[in-house]
Amino acid sequence: MSNNFLKDLFSIFRIKRWYQNIIVIAGAILALELLKLNMADYYKNIFYAFIAVCLVASANYGINEVLDAKSDRHHPEKKNRAVASGRVSKSLATWLSVFLYIVGFAVIFQLDNWRSGLVLFLFFLGAILYNVPPFRFKDRPYLDFTFEAVNSPFRILLGWYAVAEKIFPSSFVIAVWFLGIFLMAAKRFGDVRLIKDRAELANYRKSQKYYTEKKLLIAMIASLSVFYYMLGALCMKYSIDLIITLPFIIIWTVWFFILAYEENTVVKDPERIFEKIPFSLFSLFTFGIFLYLFITKSQILNFLKN
Repeated sequence: MSNNFLKDLFSIFRIKRWYQNIIVIAGAILALELLKLNMADYYKNIFYAFIAVCLVASANYGINEVLDAKSDRHHPEKKNRAVASGRVSKSLATWLSVFLYIVGFAVIFQLDNWRSGLVLFLFFLGAILYNVPPFRFKDRPYLDFTFEAVNSPFRILLGWYAVAEKIFPSSFVIAVWFLGIFLMAAKRFGDVRLIKDRAELANYRKSQKYYTEKKLLIAMIASLSVFYYMLGALCMKYSIDLIITLPFIIIWTVWFFILAYEENTVVKDPERIFEKIPFSLFSLFTFGIFLYLFITKSQILNFLKN
């Protein structure tokens, strides 16, 4: 088996995007903190949940690449994907995806927890509705990136239910979902700016023919506004000190918009985000501050409640 073939397989199943599944661990930490549970009792559950979602997410990407092979040939970059270019057959990619699905669900069943199994099934079902005709939500304007963004709440829910039985806090679900909508709309924005030929853009994805830079910017700002609103709700409900993260999140937002306007922007390709090392480090730093303040509840700004 050649290195190029292995590289193609890694590309099809987006192994580089496994970093996105760290949000599973964040969901577990959230449950451990809010419900005062002991990490030592649940580390295996968290590990199984993380591995399971990585495998099922990769299978989702594989099915996506098979079903998008024809339309990807109209994209200046995606036409070089392994399946679209013919380097890897559709049948092989499909069977490997099925194998990953089977292993992924076999792993989650080790938890003996129907809630985790249900969330992973919904994660899988979402990919089917998103990619497979006659549903194929990805071809429907606005529904495409709104529905795709639900993968982030599913990931954090999987981490939560790997250790907890109580219902997940809705404020976190909404915040994560709308941040995801912002990021997915930014991906569409990047494609609109990259592919100038409107007819070719529509051939690549039907929903894209309805989009303009202006429409997508409005969608990005609207979803970001909901995220900020929910962040405020989280501050009031859990810890007023979370407000300290606001300046960092604003800087992150402005920086992200700057990146979105770059030529061939990395925001349309999540695996390329690490090309921007300072931005990646700042993102981790900001998330770390939020996590620290949430866990410690240091009450630095508690006087603001008086």
